Amino acid sequence: MRRPSHSSRSSGSARSRAHGSRPRRYEPTSVYVLAEHLRREGLDLHSAIGPWRPGRRALRRPGRNSERAIPIVTNGVVEIAVDTAEHAADLSGFLNAAGLDHLDPIPNLRPPDEDIVRS
Repeated sequence: MRRPSHSSRSSGSARSRAHGSRPRRYEPTSVYVLAEHLRREGLDLHSAIGPWRPGRRALRRPGRNSERAIPIVTNGVVEIAVDTAEHAADLSGFLNAAGLDHLDPIPNLRPPDEDIVRS
């Protein structure tokens, strides 16, 4: 009986990733650039009033760069994971300044449930 080679096993996992079994990651660099531009123009994004606020979500095990939590932006209903605490503050201020109360997130665009600590 022929054994599967290492390459056939790895192609199977690559195939499952291609079909969406892992969370998709999207980095909104254009929003970060726009927020930075608005800040340079004098808009105080961190003082914008609205429902969005920066925060952190604890992880059960260390994530990227051994972090124990990931920065998020939330309005109490929707949570958006971002890469840095500074981007969380900028994005929350940007969404508040834009007058957005709610966003419809893309499904499955978050850390796996087993990595999130429930409070």
